[in-house]
Amino acid sequence: MAERLAVLQTVVTAVQSNTLLQELRQAACQAAHKLAGVLGMFEKETGTMIARELEEILAGDSPLSPTQTAKVVSLVQELNTLLDLGESTAVEASSSTEIASLLLVDTDPELSRELQVLAQSVQISCTQMKRLESAHNWLRSHTPALTIVSTDTTTSREDSLPMLADLTARTPAVPVLVLAPTDGPDRVTVARAGAQGFLSKPVTAAQVWETATQLLQRARSQAINVLVVDDDPIFLDALRSLLKPWGIRMTGLSNPHHFWDMLQTILPDLLILDVEMPGISGVDLCQAVRIDSTWQSLPILFLTAHKDSQTVQQVFAAGADDYILKPVVGPELLTRISNRLERNRLLQTLSTKDPLTGLANQPQSSADLERLLQDAAHAQQPFCLVVLTVSELRSINIQYGHAAGNGVLQRWGQIFRTAFHSNEVLGYWGNGEFVVGLPGLRKAEMDDRLCDVLQTLRQQIFTAPDGERFQASCSAAVAEYPSDETTIHKLYRIANSS
Repeated sequence: MAERLAVLQTVVTAVQSNTLLQELRQAACQAAHKLAGVLGMFEKETGTMIARELEEILAGDSPLSPTQTAKVVSLVQELNTLLDLGESTAVEASSSTEIASLLLVDTDPELSRELQVLAQSVQISCTQMKRLESAHNWLRSHTPALTIVSTDTTTSREDSLPMLADLTARTPAVPVLVLAPTDGPDRVTVARAGAQGFLSKPVTAAQVWETATQLLQRARSQAINVLVVDDDPIFLDALRSLLKPWGIRMTGLSNPHHFWDMLQTILPDLLILDVEMPGISGVDLCQAVRIDSTWQSLPILFLTAHKDSQTVQQVFAAGADDYILKPVVGPELLTRISNRLERNRLLQTLSTKDPLTGLANQPQSSADLERLLQDAAHAQQPFCLVVLTVSELRSINIQYGHAAGNGVLQRWGQIFRTAFHSNEVLGYWGNGEFVVGLPGLRKAEMDDRLCDVLQTLRQQIFTAPDGERFQASCSAAVAEYPSDETTIHKLYRIANSS
């Protein structure tokens, strides 16, 4: 902002000496435009009004009148007083790359040193806390991308479980990897607390890092990703700070010439474009996106400092879903983003979810299970596939009607959503078959989980349209990777052919 104000001050000197060149005038007009777009985000609404008035005077190529010249001098002085940046103000552009952080709660100094080396190699910061109390205090003012908790860091090992629940309840949720000694909490206990990864001690830093990397990649794929194209780095940094607390990962791009490479890399859920940019305008990019079949359904919002009807018509004609006036007001932007994402999510839900049970349909759940299988093979970790079937669904439909059968499927879908966690895949494959993919668990460890679920299913009593009451029986089958790999792939073939 100091650099932009300096351009305007140069214009003051030029108009006072009657040496204003068109090139300098255009640069000053652009500087005023950028200040108008960003000052409101720093609670400088008066500055926004001043900058807009300066932009209007400096636009065009007609010679400035004496009145306009005096007004430019006056407005720049007002802006200089308001911002109070001073001539010696240093401007440092922050990186547009979000650096992830990792929290390690463990007393082992060697593990910490090795993890820090591995994390720094991919620009991830690693912080170690030796006590749970210190970790709680640190988490009050920090949100790590991943937390690794060793359950033997305290004499009361159950004290670590509330921390897991707290981290998974955050918005956005923080993935947790648990390192447990042989006499510590088992996989089922930590899974119930919300942990997404589990390793038994002793464990090497390489093993921890391998699992941590997978959890980070999974979390990134589930986060809301927004790509913002704006040639103002100050605006991008301010917008990133505004969106981050709401669990929105924002990638800023100040050079629109790199747009297509960034689009393919980020795979955003939503695109925000500035109308005016040098070389390629936001309108040009929007039109190009809309003629690409891959991105035709991508929600696009425009940010603009212009509210004239011509600009509004132009962005909607290009294929925009919405537009927001600069300076951006936080609650308004978040509401617009939420509305567009919710609409897009609804469309995706119609294509990926079974409308009756609310679970992922067969194509989507099969793809999710395949991803978990690949992760298990890569990390050499176990993986369990469970198939739960309404044994007599056909008989229920014949005897009580399809409405009764649908009621069974709906109730079971609700029970499964309650019983299993976000990092576990749930799906409905049709014909009364529900599938669950559970990473990191073996068959023997599935007994407690399945026992509770099956008991809940057995307790359900349904009422037919004629008032007759009945129950639905369940059959369950469990296959473990890698020992039952053939059985798992056979189930895939049956599902894909059905």
